Amino acid sequence: METISQRLRKKREEMNLSQSQLAEMVGMTQQSLQAIEAGLTKRPRFIFELAVALNCDPHWLLYGKSDDSKPSETAA
Repeated sequence: METISQRLRKKREEMNLSQSQLAEMVGMTQQSLQAIEAGLTKRPRFIFELAVALNCDPHWLLYGKSDDSKPSETAA
């Protein structure tokens, strides 16, 4: 099972961003970002900002699954 640290690192690397670049985009320190990727921080304060910068769902970033709670339309 992937962790938030693994998902974060994977998305960051897919976008060819360094920790410093992503941290600057989000408004946090590189050290804080490194702590998340190292697994030391489980519930980061900047989860929404990280998700926006990485163009992904914050729920997926945090829990590994998309928030598909929207009701689907059914044909009548």
